[in-house]
Amino acid sequence: MELQAEIVPERIEKKIRALEWRDFQLHGIGLAVLAVLAAGFLTLATPQMLWHITGSAVNQPNMAQLVLGLTALLLLFNVYLFQQWFVLVGTRRDLILKLQVAESRAQTDALTGVFNRRFMEEALVREVGRAERTQRKLAVMMVDIDGFKDFNTRFGHLVGDHILAEVAGLLQKNFRAADLVIRYGGDEFLVVMPDTDLAQAGVAVNRLHQWVDRWNTKEQREYRVGLSCGLAIHSPGTSIQEALKAADANLYAQKASQKMDS
Repeated sequence: MELQAEIVPERIEKKIRALEWRDFQLHGIGLAVLAVLAAGFLTLATPQMLWHITGSAVNQPNMAQLVLGLTALLLLFNVYLFQQWFVLVGTRRDLILKLQVAESRAQTDALTGVFNRRFMEEALVREVGRAERTQRKLAVMMVDIDGFKDFNTRFGHLVGDHILAEVAGLLQKNFRAADLVIRYGGDEFLVVMPDTDLAQAGVAVNRLHQWVDRWNTKEQREYRVGLSCGLAIHSPGTSIQEALKAADANLYAQKASQKMDS
């Protein structure tokens, strides 16, 4: 499925580019029709010119038949061009729509609806570049669902998939529209927070835990969901991978602290 998602957008883009040549052909035919039309009406308006060119007089009935045939031919050409143009416009519109859908699917995790690892690689480069240009903070947060492997074993993968989708929804509700929620892999999520320092990111984490607590108490369930969160700030001049490693280390430190408290 991942390979197919990567190939489809490129195939659609190739088809859209092929339509450009068809568009050029229709324009060429249209110009040719205009040239024939101009020559026909010029001949009709100045029959003596035709006489000088051919060296013979032009019979009026023959001229009328010639003009009638020319007019009919032009009408057929125009009908053909309009039909082809209509098909071309419809095909291009459908391909652009399919391309938008394919690109969205290629960047979105099918299960949770948040961004996937493919999108993450492009987004991190873009956000790091922006942070370094504007000299602003960039926070990253690693999120892990506590005990998810045991959870899957006990309640089954269908319930596990449901929990992943629910957690993704909670993350999207908790963070700003400018923040990027990404499924990092398995039960791990990554949140990229532009223009955010460590204190502001900490506020967002506390708010997220409140969301989770409300979700746990909203309905009577056999299970409760807990999240562990690790924070780090990207420093200018360093690679984003260092920030991700620092967030991951902070995540496991939080997990170890929770085990000690329990």
